[in-house]
Amino acid sequence: MIPGSAVPGWPVEVPLPVDPQWKNQYAASVRRLVRDGVAAPLAKLFVHVARPFDANQEGIKRARSASEAFLFRRLETLPETVGRFQLNANLSIPFDGWGNMEVDLLCAELKLVIELDGGQHLGSEEAYRRDRRKDALLQEHGYFVLRFLATDIGQYLDSILDTILRTMAHRSKR
Repeated sequence: MIPGSAVPGWPVEVPLPVDPQWKNQYAASVRRLVRDGVAAPLAKLFVHVARPFDANQEGIKRARSASEAFLFRRLETLPETVGRFQLNANLSIPFDGWGNMEVDLLCAELKLVIELDGGQHLGSEEAYRRDRRKDALLQEHGYFVLRFLATDIGQYLDSILDTILRTMAHRSKR
């Protein structure tokens, strides 16, 4: 770990991994966070989210939860998105035998859903089919769905934020 002070604008109390591969994969996201002015709690959560996880370890679900929490908190720091998303929102759309459906992030005013897919979403054909059924039901009810890999939240944060902001701008014009 290198001290945060080694990266101008990064919170000094949040060390960053020294691994060259990590730096290569996450440098653009770190630059975006610094450019936008990242606070220490969000920086700590980012470092947690950007850690490599073995899909066979027990902690894979925690990584997904950390990714959701990080993206939600990050959206709460942007003027265009602050206060517009709910984390783990329930919609009254029957799904898989339940009376409602939970989505990772919801912007109700724009009917925009963001889903973050962890390893469990990619593990089987049935998991793939379940996600497609969920997307189809959401679309039938007028929602627009953005899906990202949970692991990409750390590595491709800039692109993901730009996609969310573009989608919000487009849906606002409707």
